[in-house]
Amino acid sequence: MLLALSLPEIPALLYSKIYNIAIFMICVLVAFYYSYSATNERIHKETPFTQIGAILFMLLVIVFIGTRPISGSAFTDMPMYAHNYNNILDGRISMETADSRGEWMFYAFGNACKQLGFSDTQYFLSISVVYFSLMLVVCWRLMRSNLFVAVLFCVASFSCYSYGVNGIRNGMACSIAMMAIALLSGEKWDRIGAFVLMFCAANIHRSTVLPSICAIAALLAVKNTKQAIYFWGASIIISAIAGNYVTEFFVNLGFDDRMEQYANLDEEGNVMESVNVKAGFRIDFIIYSIVPIVMAWYVTMKRNFHDKTYHIIATTYILANAFWVMVIRSEQSNRFAYLSWFLYPLVIAYPLLRMNIWEDQDRKTGLILLAYAGFTFFMNFVYYAS
Repeated sequence: MLLALSLPEIPALLYSKIYNIAIFMICVLVAFYYSYSATNERIHKETPFTQIGAILFMLLVIVFIGTRPISGSAFTDMPMYAHNYNNILDGRISMETADSRGEWMFYAFGNACKQLGFSDTQYFLSISVVYFSLMLVVCWRLMRSNLFVAVLFCVASFSCYSYGVNGIRNGMACSIAMMAIALLSGEKWDRIGAFVLMFCAANIHRSTVLPSICAIAALLAVKNTKQAIYFWGASIIISAIAGNYVTEFFVNLGFDDRMEQYANLDEEGNVMESVNVKAGFRIDFIIYSIVPIVMAWYVTMKRNFHDKTYHIIATTYILANAFWVMVIRSEQSNRFAYLSWFLYPLVIAYPLLRMNIWEDQDRKTGLILLAYAGFTFFMNFVYYAS
């Protein structure tokens, strides 16, 4: 039986506010601590506090998100997932049904929870454990010297909360893909583990085939980040000239069963107008997406740092984001953007915590963390609230 951890009952509609305010305030305090140093000693100093503190902090986040109430008003997709899990409990969803949806491993996870006697709340807590703990493991593997700051970059990310409470199957699959990408630069057995995890991710949410293919391309074919950046730039031109055709092509390719619904194409292959969801060329998303690309350009081309792990992470992000740019006119294109955005915190945090980029790196890291968390806070409390 899963340990019955719970927090005091919180109204569902307050979850987003509490999470974003708490994370932002913690980031502010940490940012100020580093901003008052003119060296790079604090950010690279490994201490038990940063590691133990990160683990305890992530445990609190897991419990907070995992024990949220089942509410459609606060967490749009959650009632659907609860309904599907109850169908598993009652035997109304079989392996054959799940396999026909291309999600048999997500069903297997639900069935395992059923065999353990988990309630729907414990089921969601289990998903939260996978989603956040894999982020922690990735940060431990890649940025152990300052684990707490690395974790903050993950949980303060613009998409982190949304895919922890709403698009949870996609979020779960992308966390598994993130672990796979972190292993890909390792030795033989690490790479074997990476391919196994890619397979698992794809059978939880088929869309993760895209970042997996991009990661393999980064490992085997794309030898420097400059090539990926050129491809990203070309994707904007392709989107402007032939965006509808590219969208239709990927719909027909069928790697994601939701794409035809989100593409919103008419019989002639043109993008139809939507009254409910923003569609079209999202310049705000482009501006947001370009920040890690600028960081990758600065680190690898301007400063000429060579790091195999960072090359794979950054190149995977750029290639996957280029795909999204080409289908940017689809409805709910943020769901496609997340196939690169889940790597956003790694592309930003890895060079800050692993490389000596600037003499006053403590201060710059603090300021970048503040801007990073501030953007998420602004989007949730100003942009989407207006």
